[in-house]
Amino acid sequence: MRLKRQHKGIVFLVLIAAILLSLAVSFYVYLRADSVRGKLKTDPIIKSLILLEDNGKLVLSDVFLAYAESGKGALVTIPENTGGIYSSLGRVDRIDAVFEEKGVAAYKREVEKLIDMDLAYTIEIQLEDFERLADLLGGLEVFIPQQVDARGPNGEIWLLPSGAVRLFGDKVHTYMTYALKDEDADAARERRQSMMVALLAALRKNRSLVFRRDNFKDFSCRFKSDLNQKDFGELLEIIARIDYERVTQLEVTGLNQNVDGKLLLYPFRNGDFIKEVVRRAVSSIIAASDTSNDRAYVIEIQNGTKVQGLARNTQILLQGAGFEVLNVSNAPSNDYAQTEIVDLIGNPDAAKSLGDFIKCSKITEAKVAPEWENVETPNFDFILILGRDFDGRYVHGQSGESKEE
Repeated sequence: MRLKRQHKGIVFLVLIAAILLSLAVSFYVYLRADSVRGKLKTDPIIKSLILLEDNGKLVLSDVFLAYAESGKGALVTIPENTGGIYSSLGRVDRIDAVFEEKGVAAYKREVEKLIDMDLAYTIEIQLEDFERLADLLGGLEVFIPQQVDARGPNGEIWLLPSGAVRLFGDKVHTYMTYALKDEDADAARERRQSMMVALLAALRKNRSLVFRRDNFKDFSCRFKSDLNQKDFGELLEIIARIDYERVTQLEVTGLNQNVDGKLLLYPFRNGDFIKEVVRRAVSSIIAASDTSNDRAYVIEIQNGTKVQGLARNTQILLQGAGFEVLNVSNAPSNDYAQTEIVDLIGNPDAAKSLGDFIKCSKITEAKVAPEWENVETPNFDFILILGRDFDGRYVHGQSGESKEE
């Protein structure tokens, strides 16, 4: 009898343990099911690392930031040759070496340090799955400025039409992988990023199809994520609501240097530049429109220095701050000592706002021709001419404000 009572007690304890375990699992599943919504309550910005991969190598690496309430977002491209001392490798190297040698988790940590931001989610897409997604979504729309008609090093044919086109399957692969001798690395990355934007735009356009219960599995299996399927579906549904005409495209920029036979891109100002650009991008996508800033002022940036890429980097900075940069070009001379803002619309307050952002006090007001002269007006509001006193973020050594007619 005593043994039977002991046996019953053991069974009872086992049942209690099973019930507690079941409750714990259920609670964990509940928390996991609410993980995306819960995180958005404390931080409303979607912060994801999106990786496009092919045979263990990175084709494209983007940090995707989005705010569902405003419908705005930003894509920050991480160039594969971004150089630095990476703790996960214990040496100076390209950042894609971290991915290839140490894997996704280590790569994500290095990207987080680079932009000074924790990334809540990781989304991986294999290139063959990317091609299949293009087919499922009815093609991806891109603009190809010039026809591509060439052969690759292994005899593969690269053939793409020019103009606004819709690409499927093999053509998507060609667009993402072809490499012409006269195309620089920056242009190639911009091309690949345009395809990523096209994918996100297609998800938005076809979300009623994507998120149908009988279809979603065909789409979701093309992505690899650190979330379960339910959470990932919720994340993807939020991403698919972003207006991709309002997504700012950014990039880590810097100076190229040869180190041990490798061309490494060292971020400007020891990485502080891209950190500030990302912070500005987040502020921009959160900020609600108001009557005082109902439109973005349009700027042309002219590089008046011998520093290559300075205008492009400044474009990224200003776009992250909410300005619209219509054009980037070289100034008539590359020997401007002082940075200057030319006000073409006679709006001193807006010109000063731009000047305050980069600490530029030299502001000149262009003479506006009367309407009866029928002079063609420029498409931008201000011209920003960069001089030697501009360090990539701020103007140094200026004092006073110059106003000229």
